[in-house]
Amino acid sequence: MKESPEIAAEFSFKNEKVIAKSFSQRFQWEMILIGLGQAVIWLSLWPLVLNGLLDLWAGFLIASLCACFAYLPSHEAQHGNYSRGNPKLRWLDSLVGHITLITLKFPYHILRITHMKHHAYTNDPEKDPDYANAHNTSVFKVVKNVLDGSTVQFDKYLEVFQNDKAFVNSFHQAIPIALFYKAAPLVLVVFFPFETFLLWWLPSKIGSVYTTVFFSYYPHLGTSTGRYQNTRFWSHLMPRFFNHSMQLHFIHHLHPGIGHYDEPKAIEALKPFLVARKVPGADDIPDRITFNPLIKI
Repeated sequence: MKESPEIAAEFSFKNEKVIAKSFSQRFQWEMILIGLGQAVIWLSLWPLVLNGLLDLWAGFLIASLCACFAYLPSHEAQHGNYSRGNPKLRWLDSLVGHITLITLKFPYHILRITHMKHHAYTNDPEKDPDYANAHNTSVFKVVKNVLDGSTVQFDKYLEVFQNDKAFVNSFHQAIPIALFYKAAPLVLVVFFPFETFLLWWLPSKIGSVYTTVFFSYYPHLGTSTGRYQNTRFWSHLMPRFFNHSMQLHFIHHLHPGIGHYDEPKAIEALKPFLVARKVPGADDIPDRITFNPLIKI
């Protein structure tokens, strides 16, 4: 990486990378527990509700919570943060990546390959698959677009990256799974109409809205292109524990190998680098982030 002459040697990318790597080693057991755990809980709701052991309204609330926890474990898998480069553990990335997304009804292959392009072309209006969500005009429009499906433009990016064999192959691998997620609710709704609607269809919509608002919209709101400018630190009235600490998502864009639960300590250590590099919002990062709710009213 070519350094700007304005950056002091102590804040070089080489030094930054050494610190970041020290937070990129730990096994991400929390994410595996959350990913597989929410999927098991969601699946268990069906026999509990159908056998009258749990009220449908309670099942709906639990299913919606599961859907809000479904994406992040898959996101870690997309970056290989379970296998950590070990070929013998790649099955773990795939296992968690696929299973945790059942609640959201999304194929892992498509989300992985489009997310890699999001990292490669963040905020590029032509090549960033997340651009339409990240640069919408309001959170209300983001919600509307997620609900009507207008921001899911997989076919568009299949055309944009038609010469990328890995992208095209992953896209086609996802087609059978995508068809299953379309067909399964249509079959289930014939036999269990209310249960299908309240345990799967509606929770998946709620989870998709939650994920898009906090993973796509807020972290990139008002940002531009460039390694240190395409994601920001932000805060609002919701404690970070309720939105998966996405106020800290910018560190993931800088160093994707840092596990989600290691990000607060990593940001504390890297804050001087982030301020020096003028990461949007870096001056407002607290010196201590652990247990800090990052509330701004």
